[in-house]
Amino acid sequence: MSSPPHDVVVIGAGAAGLTASVMLARAKLRVLVVSTENRRNSCVDAVHNVPYAEGVPPAQLYGTMEETAREYGVDFVWDEVLEAEAGDVGVAVRTRGGGRHTADRLLLATGPIDELPSWLPEGVWGKTAFECPFCHTHEHDGKPFASVGTGLEAIGMALMSVQYATTMTAVVSDENAAGTPMAERLRQAGGTVLVDEVTGADRDAEGSMTLYTKGGAEVAAGALLIPGVKKHNLRFVPRLGLELNENGGIGTTTLGQTSNPRVWCAGNGSGNGPYFMWTGAAASGINAARSICEDIAFGPLLDSYWAQVKKAPGEQGQKA
Repeated sequence: MSSPPHDVVVIGAGAAGLTASVMLARAKLRVLVVSTENRRNSCVDAVHNVPYAEGVPPAQLYGTMEETAREYGVDFVWDEVLEAEAGDVGVAVRTRGGGRHTADRLLLATGPIDELPSWLPEGVWGKTAFECPFCHTHEHDGKPFASVGTGLEAIGMALMSVQYATTMTAVVSDENAAGTPMAERLRQAGGTVLVDEVTGADRDAEGSMTLYTKGGAEVAAGALLIPGVKKHNLRFVPRLGLELNENGGIGTTTLGQTSNPRVWCAGNGSGNGPYFMWTGAAASGINAARSICEDIAFGPLLDSYWAQVKKAPGEQGQKA
């Protein structure tokens, strides 16, 4: 089964992919979004740190964005992409349901993958257990907190969240981390550093947990921070022949273009620089959409165009 070609296929319908699709469609490009309906933050109750959508459930926010995209003519296929390839004549994606969709350019907005520890109870991720010290900590103010990881990252998350906690315990497996200045700073702030390894956990009806360690300790965790679960999503890299960056993510320019001239990457898929929260991921979608529009408009003249703009900014400003 084949669909008519589009100008751009976007893989992923999260903040980056949907924002990019609207901008691309407003530029009168034919856009197809291919994604599952389960986004990375679908498990949370509400979106935070987004002033115009504070406390809104993810499904509601995405639904509004999808409606806007459809109003501009964006097509949607709700299916899992199994393969993506790019050649001299365009790009193609193949889905689990048997669909094959072609376009001139491809935008990867798949985001990272969460690899959760085996001991984490079912149903707590995104509710009372999370990796970000900003997105959901405020909603658990006044609870006992724990931060679990290898070393300094877990201590750092504990330090950024200790103001919410009745008790804060950083459980780290690296003994050296316990003697660092950051560990001492956490102790001075009222926290505890426990050198141990979590091997199991129980949860109550509200999602609060008791963590059990290899050394026999029990740690109360009404809210739990787990750094290091976010991994690069590289499933399409080999087939597309994409180069990686020094962080192990997909290498891109500032505006999201990859080493493949037909492929862009937006959101947290690239692994460039700091981790994007919701608004940052949406902004990266804007940047990638802009770059795709420029590439389509200028074609092989793009590099020479920007070279002239940078060479004579005064003249360009006068002409504008």
